[in-house]
Amino acid sequence: MNRPGERSSNFFLAFLFLPKDKREALSAVYAYCRSIDDIADSGRLSQEEASRMLEFWRAEITRLFDGTPTHSTAAGLLPHIRRFQLPQEPFLEMIRGCSMDLEGRRYQTVEELESYMAAVASSVGALCVRIFGCQATSPEKAGEFAKLFGYAFQLTNIIRDVGEDLERGRVYIPAEDMKQAGYSERSLLLREHNEAFERLMDILYGRAKTYYRRARNLVDFRDRPALLPAEIMAHVYEGLLDHMKENGFRVLFGRYRLPAWRKVLAAGQAWLFCHGIHL
Repeated sequence: MNRPGERSSNFFLAFLFLPKDKREALSAVYAYCRSIDDIADSGRLSQEEASRMLEFWRAEITRLFDGTPTHSTAAGLLPHIRRFQLPQEPFLEMIRGCSMDLEGRRYQTVEELESYMAAVASSVGALCVRIFGCQATSPEKAGEFAKLFGYAFQLTNIIRDVGEDLERGRVYIPAEDMKQAGYSERSLLLREHNEAFERLMDILYGRAKTYYRRARNLVDFRDRPALLPAEIMAHVYEGLLDHMKENGFRVLFGRYRLPAWRKVLAAGQAWLFCHGIHL
């Protein structure tokens, strides 16, 4: 899943452009995401303890939508759920994604991986789009936009975190992609960076770029200013994706970070894009 520290730096860069009520709503959603992330990724909990905590959160989400939350993080969500009419399903989807991480699941096909990415990333996007607001884009297209941007962000994370995820015993790359590239899970576990690995990364890179492009094509141009925070995050993440490709996908033994100046540049480019200015 996304690492909380990394998510926060990009998350809040984007939300600087939001009015106070929307910033507070997104901060409450972020606090929930961080709580769920920590269950699977903190390393402090046994699998049994983590599973018990997920069960608590499933029940807590039911209580939240009944108007009787018991946890402070859930209580912090309550006014925003009412104000922005946030649906229950994305909150439960995040828990489903966390459960998949605890299981140490492998993914045979792209469709299986997309199911995971929908849980851990598109669910967040669905809540964010509700808070940002779309007036001219149909609800169906807005939902698809959130789903595809979630896929794009998460696949970018998967590429970036290949080495770190191996240390956690996790492999998110679909087996069918490895087979197509002529690479194997054994080679991945041995951290072999060769031509087959580069072919594999190119497959994932091309798919992520397609997700970004397809998502943008769904939005009515009149809604782009409202969706500026989403585009700032997209420009930052896509910039990271391109940065990794430019440097040969050296992800098996290190972790890429986009320099601060490139993040600021990406934010400026996102603003121009959302306001119809193409340089």
